[in-house]
Amino acid sequence: MNTEHIEETFAELEDATHVRFIRCSFRGADLSESGTSNCEFIECDFTAAQFRASSHRNSSFLNCNFTHANLFAARFERCRVIGSDFSGADLKNASIKGGDWSSCILRQQELVKRDLRGVRFKGADLSGSSFAESDLRDASLESAVLHSTDFTKADLRGTDLTDANLQNGIFKGARMSIQQAIQFAGSYGIRIE
Repeated sequence: MNTEHIEETFAELEDATHVRFIRCSFRGADLSESGTSNCEFIECDFTAAQFRASSHRNSSFLNCNFTHANLFAARFERCRVIGSDFSGADLKNASIKGGDWSSCILRQQELVKRDLRGVRFKGADLSGSSFAESDLRDASLESAVLHSTDFTKADLRGTDLTDANLQNGIFKGARMSIQQAIQFAGSYGIRIE
């Protein structure tokens, strides 16, 4: 089923599979415990929506607005969440397993002690967020904005840090490979000979 809904308002989203939503408004909707699988949301508005304990597998959320949405304990498995805005959203206890979160706005988020292995955050704005004690092995932080981002005791081994401004992050006790440590030292102008 590839149904296309344009500019419609939904009060509630039931479990959806293989459905495409374009520029739909879910503003303030209660989507708690809802689920999606292989769905596509393009430029949809989830402002202040309730996503508590919702589950999403292989779904795409492209350039969507999640401002002030409640995503407490939501689960995203292998989802493409590209270019979406999570300003003021609550991602406490949210689970992100794999997937692509490139170019998202994820400022001031508490993503502490999370398993984020292999997640792609390329070009994402992670300013002021905390990834303390999180497992980011083999993730991508390429070109990510890391102003005041906290990686205290995070595991960054194998993480792509290309073009990320490492000087702006907090890395106390973080685990890195030797190659990453050399890149980190180089960002401070240290010459290793």
